[in-house]
Amino acid sequence: MTTKKKMMMMMSRARMSSRSRIRIKSRMLLILTIICMVVDRVHSFPPFRGAGTTAAAAAVAGGGKVIEHYNNKNGILSISSLIPVSSSSSSSHTWSLNSVTASSSSSSSSENNNDRNENDVYAPLSMKSVVAVGGITAMTGFLYGKVLAWTLKLVWQCLPGFLLKKNIVIKHPLYFMVSVCTLGGIIVGTLGSLDSNVDTFTVGDFVSAFSSSGKITSLPSSSVHLMPLLTMSLLTSTFGFSVGPEAPMVCAGALIGSSISRRWYGSSNKRNQEILSYAGASGALTASMGIPIAGSLFALEMTRPNAGLSLASGKALQPSIISSIAALALVRGLLIPSKTIGGHFEYGPVGALSGREMILTSISMGIGGAVLGTVFHKVVHTLKKLFWPKSSSSTSTRRWKYNNILVKAIVGLIVGLLGTYYPQTLFWGEGSLQTAIDGHKTAFASTRHGLSNVLTSAAKVNPSVPFESPIAAAQVGIIKLLSITLACAGKFPGGIIFPLFFAGAPFAHACSRFIGPNLMPVAVFCLMAATQASATRTPLATVFILSLLASSTTELSLIIPAGLISSYLGVFVSRQLSR
Repeated sequence: MTTKKKMMMMMSRARMSSRSRIRIKSRMLLILTIICMVVDRVHSFPPFRGAGTTAAAAAVAGGGKVIEHYNNKNGILSISSLIPVSSSSSSSHTWSLNSVTASSSSSSSSENNNDRNENDVYAPLSMKSVVAVGGITAMTGFLYGKVLAWTLKLVWQCLPGFLLKKNIVIKHPLYFMVSVCTLGGIIVGTLGSLDSNVDTFTVGDFVSAFSSSGKITSLPSSSVHLMPLLTMSLLTSTFGFSVGPEAPMVCAGALIGSSISRRWYGSSNKRNQEILSYAGASGALTASMGIPIAGSLFALEMTRPNAGLSLASGKALQPSIISSIAALALVRGLLIPSKTIGGHFEYGPVGALSGREMILTSISMGIGGAVLGTVFHKVVHTLKKLFWPKSSSSTSTRRWKYNNILVKAIVGLIVGLLGTYYPQTLFWGEGSLQTAIDGHKTAFASTRHGLSNVLTSAAKVNPSVPFESPIAAAQVGIIKLLSITLACAGKFPGGIIFPLFFAGAPFAHACSRFIGPNLMPVAVFCLMAATQASATRTPLATVFILSLLASSTTELSLIIPAGLISSYLGVFVSRQLSR
């Protein structure tokens, strides 16, 4: 066979493979749609199943409708069956209400929840709505990630290259860093002052809306708040501030889920709004971070002030997991099917680990993470009082607008200065976390958030060589924690999951004189988990996230037990320190 024929056959096969991929994706979408339709017709599931399922089935068999009540006053889930007593024709019935109790618990343990919509009534939640929420939020998170990657490349790679082509020499990285970060602060502050919807829905609002101690409240409309939220978060992450897209993804997913619930189940059905809000947050987190199920746990732990799941988890956990799986299937199965799955962060070998070493390391790192998380919270609270003084005058709105721009510009200026001398502390840390985990053995320039040598030439701690001393590691951890604190106190929209992971890892390397090389992977994992969990009160989800993001070579069977101890201990100690 001649070379020309071989080339023609290869081109023909390439065209056929391209067409076949399109056909496969189209068929998978069609199959997914058919499955959703069939499942919705055959199986409409209540979010919480119990002993009342038999009564519900009997009610349906008798021609009745099923309505589920959650009586928080007595901690009882009741299935109320409406069974026809008499009927004169197929179109008219007289109904009597028979209440069947599914389960009960002591009333004394749930008296604190008397105000949580104890008379709320809702229709059974269909599988189709949960899958739809997972798919829509997955597309939102996927597209957001693509746009964010493009804007980061535009600002931090294309712009310096363009300046060099125009013979504009960057004599010192200080000029570029300070200019870009300050400009980003001015843009975010200006847009926030122009649009009053930007600051109206945050993670704090999500938590307060579905907190375990408060009534269920409806979330605002996604048509009004979604785009401003995503735009402001995109600008914040693009210009190098140390908060990431995790919190905006939670808010965006919750807004989408709540809006779908209002459209399909009515605006008065707040119970389904709560459930689909959790499902939306789970789907968006799964798509943006690649953490199935961990996103569900994170969303449900956020709304509980202590180390536990929200009281809504009995109803919302199953839909949240289904939404997370649907998001994962869409992203990994259709949008990026050729990309390898699994985590990629390398922690290094551990070897033989005794129980004493594991316990001592986990306890010490748990306490250390609690101290870091508590200091972070207290400094943010103090700076917020300084940046945002309360004013009761008639001109407070105008002053707030000018103050919003000024504060964000000043924060941008400081972040630019810090980034000049510690460039590894820029951004939210997901793309460059490997450098923090292995103590700069992985060069910062080789990571997804890496910068050119021109922009890192003034670094006090070289980001391309391993830490030279524990002091160098401590400097990186302190500057990163300060950058996160400034971004949060300046009210830049963003999350702190990866930023706190990045801040915790260098502090573990700062203790290298007391921790052997085989214990360092365990210490890094534990301190990252404890720092993040003590700040967000999400210990279980934090360990799940770190485990799912770890590489296949990581000895998770040795590290996870220590990480769980540190994570929960960090939350407990942090609560004691915060009193």
